[in-house]
Amino acid sequence: MDPITAAIVSALPALATDAIKSAYEGLKAVIRRKWGETSPIAKAVTGLEDDPTSKAQVAVLEEKVGAVKAVDDSEVLQALHKLIKEMRSHYVGGEQLARFQFNMSGGIVQGIAGAEKVNMGAMNFGTPPKL
Repeated sequence: MDPITAAIVSALPALATDAIKSAYEGLKAVIRRKWGETSPIAKAVTGLEDDPTSKAQVAVLEEKVGAVKAVDDSEVLQALHKLIKEMRSHYVGGEQLARFQFNMSGGIVQGIAGAEKVNMGAMNFGTPPKL
């Protein structure tokens, strides 16, 4: 799963805090500004919001993210970085909301939930705090 789709899938149930909501809305705003309000990628985000447990909606978003090469866009990656940072810094009931590792090399993206570090190109979001 690409890092954008993984972050959106993880953020949807975690939108309880204002900081996460703001970062998530920021990512959506970048997507809409770059590709348009009615673009396939924007519609795919909305589709996943409408049915956040749908594997089919996840697959559609992954396809649309890949089609526009969103993971290669520096503005999108900055917004994604902010979203992941906010998700990692907030806790609900003592549990961390998100821990990711994304390795990007040669155009291949791999994501692992629950990892200790997040690497995206040259970006490193660090080690999550100990619980």
